[in-house]
Amino acid sequence: MQVNNAVGQRVSSQLGELELLRLLGKGKSAYSYLAQGPEQQYVVKLMHAEPCPYYDFADNNKVELEQAAYARLKASGIAIPQLLDANPEQAYLVKEFLEGDLVTDLVIRDALPQTCVQQVCQMAKRIKALGLNIDYYPDNFILNKGRLYYLDYETNPYEEQWDLAHWGLYYWANSAGMKAYKATGDASAIHQPVDSAKPITEPFLATVNQWLADYA
Repeated sequence: MQVNNAVGQRVSSQLGELELLRLLGKGKSAYSYLAQGPEQQYVVKLMHAEPCPYYDFADNNKVELEQAAYARLKASGIAIPQLLDANPEQAYLVKEFLEGDLVTDLVIRDALPQTCVQQVCQMAKRIKALGLNIDYYPDNFILNKGRLYYLDYETNPYEEQWDLAHWGLYYWANSAGMKAYKATGDASAIHQPVDSAKPITEPFLATVNQWLADYA
């Protein structure tokens, strides 16, 4: 299966035949698709082998990595979509589909409610207590009926430079930059240097510091 152009294809899962309806997004490890099953919709993640300049999966099976991360996240108590099927041999997994507002879209519209910031700060406390980071980039979060969910299953050993306070919140604060990046693909609107996966910070220090004072 050509994972980067799989709309219209089918995946045989433990939940039945799933038809891939539309691309939801691409991450470091996979392409995510909205899929229609016999009775309801799901998210199907098809793992890719494309290189990432700032992240190394080594020789690990990416589905097995996500299964292990899912177990850690469940133990943490943060809100995540349910893992429904995982196939390391066929390099896919199936997750619960959640309706709602993607945090990136809220950021772009300059309509991010304070409850989102409050809840992600609470998540960060729980995750840090386990010695972990999650991927705080706003594409990985959705607001569903007032509750914030972490859509991805990625976890990493805790490092201050990649935590919410020193990394993630600067993307949540950069409304104009996120809008420009989504429209043009020009990473200079959100990253400095461009190929570093490090956020632009200076214009957003006051906002981020106020969020941390209020909620961290």
